Amino acid sequence: MQKVAILSDDTCDLPKEILEKYNITLVPIRIIFSDKIYDSCGSSGELTLDEYYGKVESEIPTTSTPSPGMLVEAFEKALAFGDSVIGVFISDKMSPIYSNSKKILQEYFPNKNISIFDSKVTSVALGVIVLEIAMMAAAGHSQDEIVEKTQEFIDQVHFAGIMFTMENLVRTGRVPRTKKFLADTFRIKPIVKFTDGEVAVQGKIRADDKVIVNQMKKYGKQILTHINGETDHIVIGHTRWLSAAREIADYIEQYNTKKKTIILQETGAIVANFVGKKTLTIGYIGEYKEKWLSETK
Repeated sequence: MQKVAILSDDTCDLPKEILEKYNITLVPIRIIFSDKIYDSCGSSGELTLDEYYGKVESEIPTTSTPSPGMLVEAFEKALAFGDSVIGVFISDKMSPIYSNSKKILQEYFPNKNISIFDSKVTSVALGVIVLEIAMMAAAGHSQDEIVEKTQEFIDQVHFAGIMFTMENLVRTGRVPRTKKFLADTFRIKPIVKFTDGEVAVQGKIRADDKVIVNQMKKYGKQILTHINGETDHIVIGHTRWLSAAREIADYIEQYNTKKKTIILQETGAIVANFVGKKTLTIGYIGEYKEKWLSETK
């Protein structure tokens, strides 16, 4: 048994093989369609992403916070892997897993050595935090050491990218259809970033597929020189655009003199509900400047 077990939720968008390798326990987030409620979606869930995209053609689902029983079960499962637990969860503004977990710990686990965090992000940004601390746990670091690094990583983590379409923003009521019409007409693509715990449109560029990919390549190259030197991973997320993600990864690899590990992962349903198809994002820990994505020259 390792000293510290890692707990997160299934919005962290990590490949199944990584979750299994490091015994990372996930809390499921329910995806609610009119005909059925699914306990999570993606590599660890009962609804595949192929099935999800088939269903969203006719209906945008809602989501549900895990029940108290699901949280208790997740903490018990994590405790089976370690003497202590560190939980890092989706931004509390998107789903109150962190807030609800504080209540669960007081009621059910008052004497257990468990530390929990609001990551203030989700998707590949949450995933890169979880992966970095899971590697620390596997290497035998103490809970205090990992807790300290977890907070440092949360303070430095970034999630940013470019959306291809505003369709889901319209369908979920975040943007009027007239604005989408103008964006489509003039090929305006939103730049998205996590800000204050929420996914927000930070800016926009005029772009087609080629320009989007080129911008993400330049962004990735900047990341290599501004990544936290103590971290080893860059996670590229995509929604149904694997070929573009691979092209970006191949380009970044040419400049990867520090031998960082680049992971490709399809973005899960929670963020896909917001950004729609053909969105490209990168999650990493380090420095970030808005101009890396907004300047096209």
